[in-house]
Amino acid sequence: MTDMIRILFACHDNVALSPMAAQIFSHILRKKKISSHFKVDSAAISEDAKVGVAMTDGAKNILARAGVDSGSHTSVKLDASVADKFDWIVCMTGMDRRKCFDIFKGNAVYVTPKDVRRVFKTDPASPISLDGSIKPRVCCLMDFTGFSRDLIDPEKTGDYRMAFNELSSGCSSIISLTSFGL
Repeated sequence: MTDMIRILFACHDNVALSPMAAQIFSHILRKKKISSHFKVDSAAISEDAKVGVAMTDGAKNILARAGVDSGSHTSVKLDASVADKFDWIVCMTGMDRRKCFDIFKGNAVYVTPKDVRRVFKTDPASPISLDGSIKPRVCCLMDFTGFSRDLIDPEKTGDYRMAFNELSSGCSSIISLTSFGL
């Protein structure tokens, strides 16, 4: 197992939920002074997602109100070339998770909602498959909270505060499962 845990947050367009999750997660890591143990990024799952789009104003505003730096994020698309660069692909919805498997075409491992917490706690980094290749584990963010469900898309509802709270809960749950988060 490596000392670095590599997490990619993924959502449909990479302009609200996944970049917010990456920024919230990074913010918590900085506050706990454990950033050096993680690599964090985000990406779009959708084939139709535009590349180079800034985070939405709603996302930036809610992060700013919470004292979380929104950074200089611009959207990128997830592709199969990142399979060996991340230990975990953490999706925002079940639909995103299914699309992720279409992208990786068998080069990813599904972790069931009931197993996410156990697997992450016992072996958070360097998932090596039986054939010796590195395959990212794919799950949904809310699986880490013990309450598996899709996140509500603030682009559809306008409720960025609820999205922020759910993302914060999921990110905090991930960190609490590591020995660094103690």
